Amino acid sequence: MQRMSLDIRKSTCPGGGAIWSLLSHTRDLSPGDSIGLLTDDYLAAQDIPEWATRVGWTVTTQQQPDGCQFEVGRPA
Repeated sequence: MQRMSLDIRKSTCPGGGAIWSLLSHTRDLSPGDSIGLLTDDYLAAQDIPEWATRVGWTVTTQQQPDGCQFEVGRPA
């Protein structure tokens, strides 16, 4: 299992850019791998958990002072 980390604060379009950044990296993950994602995109708290639930991936969310941190995992 491998873990990729992405810090995309201030680097994506506010209001939806985080989900597109995440999706651009998911194809690189093998079963059991995960991505740690730190973002300040205000829609990420809704978009990322909804996407993960829809496709059967795991996700945990933590609020941070400067954004949201997600751990998104591909099922093994």
